[in-house]
Amino acid sequence: MPKLVLAQMLYAAGVPIESIAVTGMGAVSALGLGVKSLWSGLMGGRRPFGPIRSFNAGACRVNMAAEVSAHIANLGANRTVDFGVIAAREALGDAALSVPIDRIGLVIGSTGVGDEALKFALNGQTGKVDWWKLCQKQSLADELAAILGLGGCRQVINTACSSGAIAIALACDGLRSNDYDAVVALGCDELSPFTYSGFHALRALDYEPCKPFDRSRRGMTIGEGAGCLVLERLADAQTHSNRIHAIIAGAGLACDAHHLTAPDPEGRGAGLALARAMEQAQILPRNVGFVNAHGTGTPLNDSAEVAGIEKALGQYAASCPVHSIKASTGHCMGAAGTIEAIVTIMSLQTGLIPATAGLVDCEFDGRVDCVRDKPRPLKARYGISNSFGFGGNDAALVLAIAENYPG
Repeated sequence: MPKLVLAQMLYAAGVPIESIAVTGMGAVSALGLGVKSLWSGLMGGRRPFGPIRSFNAGACRVNMAAEVSAHIANLGANRTVDFGVIAAREALGDAALSVPIDRIGLVIGSTGVGDEALKFALNGQTGKVDWWKLCQKQSLADELAAILGLGGCRQVINTACSSGAIAIALACDGLRSNDYDAVVALGCDELSPFTYSGFHALRALDYEPCKPFDRSRRGMTIGEGAGCLVLERLADAQTHSNRIHAIIAGAGLACDAHHLTAPDPEGRGAGLALARAMEQAQILPRNVGFVNAHGTGTPLNDSAEVAGIEKALGQYAASCPVHSIKASTGHCMGAAGTIEAIVTIMSLQTGLIPATAGLVDCEFDGRVDCVRDKPRPLKARYGISNSFGFGGNDAALVLAIAENYPG
């Protein structure tokens, strides 16, 4: 039985769900290397978008992305691995674990694993020794575990753009099941010509920097990078950790089962994921301080997400602050959920919600309270981070401040 299903059953039966602590964080994005660069870029409203440099997109109608411009050392087989190593090393250094390496797990969310194999196949290079291994999702976890020196259980999740958030949820349940004593929950993806051309073919890309929730939005802007959280059982972290950044209080998953690429316009799956996350966290809609939205900037996604928030929060939706960081980082695919979980934690820590850059004429005024123009002061104990993917794969995480949790 899948562990997330088991966790939901145990909770429904009245069995307490063990709290999980975030003890380390690391990030790579177009805003720079490290969590500090990510946060300062968001606070400054930076939008590091421009023509694609890493491959030739000249034949495309749209040629814009949020690429990582900082120097990236060649640490692994590709930039996805490189991003993952940099973010994980920052997070592990932040956490300063005292856990045997064979008890440190690795759960990765990524959408682009296998692109290297496609390149070989399209270039007629299938005679390359072991090229087929590049098709295997597990190869990413194996390589990263070897570089990072992690010896515990490992797995790779590919549920499209919700991969990073679901990796966090699965990592939490692995801790509860005693699969490991600490876990590196990592989302990482590079800007890939295959991913880019796919969204381009769907006409899901904006000619200009994306404008989530704006009435004139036309699509997303793709980004790249990595986000990493080191997770431990709260009781363990309280005995030895130097710092607990936040608590993962609840995780909710659902599936629209509506369309291969389009979300359910009524937001049923999104709303169910939010409701399940709040139920596991044992909070009510009025306790939600803000929502870090999936907020891609496509007409269909933003509308469906607002509908889902309304379903989950009811009368409290109209006054709930909602924002999207994809207007600054781009849509980082499998890394989006982990990067955005980090930003949600930073908002709880600093008492500030980043504004949605580029948002001028909000289509959803009166339905949700979209944060625009400048960062919004925040005094809240709980925040929600949404991540939705193709096939209707929906995920929501409830993050909580660690002080006096769960009082």
